[in-house]
Amino acid sequence: MGQALGQTFGQTFHPTSPKKSLRFIVVSNKQGAQHLLDNSEQKDFYLQECHDDKRNDMARRQMTYSANMIQPEESQQIQGLLDSFLEKIPRKLRIDLQEIHFIQLMPTADGGMPHTRPGNVVCYAHPSSLSFSTVVHELWHIHQRAYQDLWVYIFQQLGWTAFGGDLPTSLEDCRRYNPDTIDSPLWVYKETWVPIPIFRDSSHPKVGETDIWFYHVKEGYHVKKIPDELASYYKGAPIHGFEHPREMTAYILSEPDQHASMPAFKDLLSLIGHISIAP
Repeated sequence: MGQALGQTFGQTFHPTSPKKSLRFIVVSNKQGAQHLLDNSEQKDFYLQECHDDKRNDMARRQMTYSANMIQPEESQQIQGLLDSFLEKIPRKLRIDLQEIHFIQLMPTADGGMPHTRPGNVVCYAHPSSLSFSTVVHELWHIHQRAYQDLWVYIFQQLGWTAFGGDLPTSLEDCRRYNPDTIDSPLWVYKETWVPIPIFRDSSHPKVGETDIWFYHVKEGYHVKKIPDELASYYKGAPIHGFEHPREMTAYILSEPDQHASMPAFKDLLSLIGHISIAP
């Protein structure tokens, strides 16, 4: 689809050799970890945005979003696990990224779901959630944030553009915020469909209980069923991948064997290269 990225972006996004090797740093000191989280908040205002929104605030009222203390033995185990992943990480991530900080949050933080924050931070509430595919998924979110111009181009080639219009109040008031997309939350596919994560129960919203709705911008209605053009292009994709093109690309690049026959995956590989899935 279109020109190859190397021709379009030159060496801006395809350095011939890494300046530094990709490195994982488990931040075990609670004060140090909280300092990194505070710096992240100054860049994306994620927690403030959640606090200022009625339902996102309700959904997180019983959650504690702060750094957790890690015992030295546990820290060493997590570091060893992450280091064992390094040689299998896709080459593009190893070339383009450098130091990644891993911060363990309190168990209730954001429903226990792993996510990223600015400053190359991966947040997780439970060490058991740090599978290889999850780590790769989160690294792609960091890459998307670090190379935003590249990803805007990729998304455009795949049919997506940032949505600058307004959602119906009934949808906007129930939209669940996502730290991986908080800086650019709404995108429209083929100028027609805007996917939106919606709290399942607006009276008692929970971060982990959402559905993806699709808003038809031209005719002003919304549906829960995946539109046919999206369902066929992203055939076999997990439902929550449809929330946002960042989520979709992170899902399919982190589990490429499951999506080899997907039309969108083939187009994505033609844009970003086989080194995005090969070690």
